[in-house]
Amino acid sequence: MFFKSKRLIEKSEGQKLLNSILEDKNKSLIIHYSCESFVTSHGRTPRITSVCLRYLASSQTKSFSIHLQAQFDNKDFNNLTIEEYDFLEKKMLDEFYEFAKYHKDYKWIHWNMRDSNFGFDAIANRYRILGGDPFQIDDDRRYDLPRILGKIYTYGYEKNLPDGRLLNLANRNKISIKDALKGKEEADAFDNKEYLKLHKSSLKKVDIIESIIDRTDKNELNVEASTKQIYGLSVSGIIEIVKNNCILITIWTIIIYILGAASEPLIQNFFGTSN
Repeated sequence: MFFKSKRLIEKSEGQKLLNSILEDKNKSLIIHYSCESFVTSHGRTPRITSVCLRYLASSQTKSFSIHLQAQFDNKDFNNLTIEEYDFLEKKMLDEFYEFAKYHKDYKWIHWNMRDSNFGFDAIANRYRILGGDPFQIDDDRRYDLPRILGKIYTYGYEKNLPDGRLLNLANRNKISIKDALKGKEEADAFDNKEYLKLHKSSLKKVDIIESIIDRTDKNELNVEASTKQIYGLSVSGIIEIVKNNCILITIWTIIIYILGAASEPLIQNFFGTSN
């Protein structure tokens, strides 16, 4: 890097992560899922309602959901008992983890699926509770898109309010959010056993994530952060860039020398006149 600062290094790191996803789209997947609300589950690992995946190269989508599993088993997905839900959820996650094993060498692109509340570990824990043995998707195969965007554009790339960064960013870029539910809407849909609505929401969010990746790749993504913030062009940021580049330091030294030499006669004349 000719120009070097902490901000520019971080931006470069983010770009490299994005490039590593895009350099082989045939081995990259987008994943998103919907689940029971953390609030209404009262500390229990939330039930999974659907898991949606999209191949980045072809945009073909694969999904696993309670409403589909219920139809496969001739159950009314609008009126499942707790026991029926657990049974169907286990079968759904059986299929998901078989898919995961087959795609173990893929890069898994996700949106904030980072912990045991919402993420790969949350799905795995739920599967264990149901008696399953989850296949481990390696950490170095998981690519958190918000983190990548944060590195490229700074973490002020989008606000959290009112609808969360994903939907806010979609609205900013005029990406359709039809069928994508907000947090409260997802909680209500689960409580009302509207599993199809949750499934459609996950599908739409996978679509939104793909659009964000595409626009970032084309350098067409509109973000909240300014160009000055993205490139770290504050006074301290510019000083850091100059300090980290011997050529710029030399140029700066020469400029200061020239300015000093040019101003010396003026200074002498001023003091001479004063005397």
